[in-house]
Amino acid sequence: MEAFWKRQSGDQSLHAESFQAVPPPPPCASFLPPRRNSKSRWAPHLSSCQCSETHDEYHTFPPASFSDRTVKVSYVSTASVASGGDPLLLRTVLETTPKPKGRDSFSSVHVVAPPEKQSPEVAEPLVACLCKAATVEGVELHVHRLPERGCAADATAMEEYEAIFQTASSAILAKADRASLLLYVGWEDHAKDSYAALIGMLPFRGISTALLTQRSAHGDLLHHATPSGVFQVNGRDAGRMGMFPVHAIFGALTSCTMIDNVQVWKPVDLTKSGLDKNPVAEQLPFKIGGLVLPMIMHNAAYSEALKALGAAVRSHFADDRSFFPIVSCGESCDALGYGQDVLDSMGESGFLFTHKSGETYKRYDNYGSSELFTSISNARAQGRTPVIIAVGGGVNGNSIGLIAAVTGADFVEVPTTPMHFNDATTSAKKAFSLVVDDKILSKNIIGAFYLPKLVFCVNEMLLTSSFANIHATIGESTKTMNMLGMAGSSTGASDYHNILGASEFASNTISIIRTVGGFDRLARFVSTPAFARVKGQVLQLGSQIKQLRDSTRGTVASAKLSGLMADRRNKMRELREQFHAMPDNDKSSIKEFLTVVNREIVAAKAMFLAYSDPFEKYRALLFEYAHTLGHGVEAFANGLYARCQNSGIPVPESALRLHGQCVGMAVLWAGHMSFNLGLLEGTGLQLHQALGYLFNRHGGFSFKPLRDLCDAAGVCKAEFCEGVLSVVRRDNKRGYVASADPAKSVDQLVSGRPGKMMKSDDINAELRYLVEVDEEWQHNVLCRAFDGEFDKVADLVDGQLVFVSSGVACQSSSETVADLIYEMLVRMYSGR
Repeated sequence: MEAFWKRQSGDQSLHAESFQAVPPPPPCASFLPPRRNSKSRWAPHLSSCQCSETHDEYHTFPPASFSDRTVKVSYVSTASVASGGDPLLLRTVLETTPKPKGRDSFSSVHVVAPPEKQSPEVAEPLVACLCKAATVEGVELHVHRLPERGCAADATAMEEYEAIFQTASSAILAKADRASLLLYVGWEDHAKDSYAALIGMLPFRGISTALLTQRSAHGDLLHHATPSGVFQVNGRDAGRMGMFPVHAIFGALTSCTMIDNVQVWKPVDLTKSGLDKNPVAEQLPFKIGGLVLPMIMHNAAYSEALKALGAAVRSHFADDRSFFPIVSCGESCDALGYGQDVLDSMGESGFLFTHKSGETYKRYDNYGSSELFTSISNARAQGRTPVIIAVGGGVNGNSIGLIAAVTGADFVEVPTTPMHFNDATTSAKKAFSLVVDDKILSKNIIGAFYLPKLVFCVNEMLLTSSFANIHATIGESTKTMNMLGMAGSSTGASDYHNILGASEFASNTISIIRTVGGFDRLARFVSTPAFARVKGQVLQLGSQIKQLRDSTRGTVASAKLSGLMADRRNKMRELREQFHAMPDNDKSSIKEFLTVVNREIVAAKAMFLAYSDPFEKYRALLFEYAHTLGHGVEAFANGLYARCQNSGIPVPESALRLHGQCVGMAVLWAGHMSFNLGLLEGTGLQLHQALGYLFNRHGGFSFKPLRDLCDAAGVCKAEFCEGVLSVVRRDNKRGYVASADPAKSVDQLVSGRPGKMMKSDDINAELRYLVEVDEEWQHNVLCRAFDGEFDKVADLVDGQLVFVSSGVACQSSSETVADLIYEMLVRMYSGR
């Protein structure tokens, strides 16, 4: 079978094996955009850099020691912790515990304690002491009780898991954020002190954590594990990049500070399996926190790519360890056979962990399993390293990645959608949403930072991406294009002069629009009746396989099961052959689209995460552009789907809106907010909106299908707006701006043109480009969206760029429109 695609001649590998000092380049005479026939070429900015002579951060590479980290925690001798506390205990904790950056005090205190009857003589007096002091000093204080079973001496791993996540959820519901202090009250069973680290790491945007401990010896203050041994936080783990959730410990022992080096980062070494020299395995250059993360796009036929994946993972453990693979996949990937195929490729006995799919199930109860935790425990007991392998889309990757983070398992990602590959894996953040009664209250708010050892994309898996997934990929890309623009130009370098080492990965995200023809062809391909028919047959076989597999779990596989799996493999080959039977021009166009979008978005993420902001708390928050309303409408849409399902109202595929699609819609809404504020007008506004409307010829970013569903379910405009805004009020960026008003949210806005973000007047927020947005502005654009005002498509009429209503026949091809938009952006960036 023909390889999916091959490396293009002239492609350049941008991989710095070591850090180097870069002298300031000479001044730039003008910015010369790439030629039309080089739209897929991606070269380092420094290869032709002629920017200003200033020693700015954009052109500065940190020294080799940049990725060397230490981790530390201080134990503060406080005798009263052993005797019920004293009137000054709370003040001591508040003054001694390190504050979040930009803060000189905590906004609230969240005390985590055992049930009242668990420790009446030790913990309860401390809780009473803290509450009394808070009342006297006017400190906002909340008390969260751990579940009783989670505190029992014989608690199971599942009960520990529930205690950790139930308590973290309780704190977040009580509005704990990065400006808060989480204060854990330990008791006689000091093994449960581990909960302080595990709960403290979960409020996603960070929270300062202090521990009151009753331990009789200092022990290892940088390593915490629950009694079951399943859940653990090791501050020395290189995959955590030096982030340790416990900031201060208070007890009756002598004061001390424990400090140690973070372990050397050891990702999968591609040279051991020969992947570094394989002509059909392309490594995209990427770093987080100075650490190289191997990211592979494998272009061979499906079976060959899987063999390469298995060989790469096995090589990582060949020297002195054995491993136990745990493959996680949702319903769709399981039905397509991807999970089982990846597990088989490992060549080791392992565990296939399947679960429900979708944003509504991006929650801890969907990923907590006694069988899963038992497999991790048994593997460790046998001396095997548990390796969690995420096979699927971004929801699965984010969620099971968090399980890897709280268990300390090794982690590998095998993305099956473009957006998972270029957006989700290029971030150390792994998170659940806060979901109550199947309603998403807040997106991605319970999480941690944890690096995978390898990201391996089998490119033929991308061919089964859904229509919605393809639009989700480009929706997120329109956000990045409007946020970053032409970062490799001299103008772009000036825009992002404060991003350390950005020139190593400088991306021209705007080049993605010139592959719109490939996007259109891919969207049409996955929508053809022939493709839908065969994919439907595969999914039906997958459902039968799951039913039979579940009924025979633990027994020898039946001949019927083997036959069904063989039938599925044959149907999947038939599905892939449909792509290979396409005209060469169509195939090349699709390959180019996927190649360029993956390269440019990966490069864009690396610009910020490589050195400047690996934990995405400051400058890299720019990647949250349009996510405030995007998350809100996404949560609302998922609630609407559940409501329709419960009422027997059919939900057409055209009404499905995935995360990236919601972000793509919100980009257009954010542009209108900037217009209303006088920040974006004329050509700048036109180009901002054009980057979204260009990709809307198939209706993937139009609101009308959702509006029709709202009408069918009896949801009015007011209910829609309130449903979205109720999620916005719990947005995970709250707490970043000290003056945040409950009637405002924290957001980003484009100013002047794509690639230029508005900066806040707040000195604390300036580096994060965060601004306060009135809820009234958001309500206004939501009303307009509900009325279909943003359901438009970019077209050329008499040589002029115009936006016509979605559904109206366009006069010009999308490629012709893209060329004009690109030329207009080049002129704007070059000052012509």
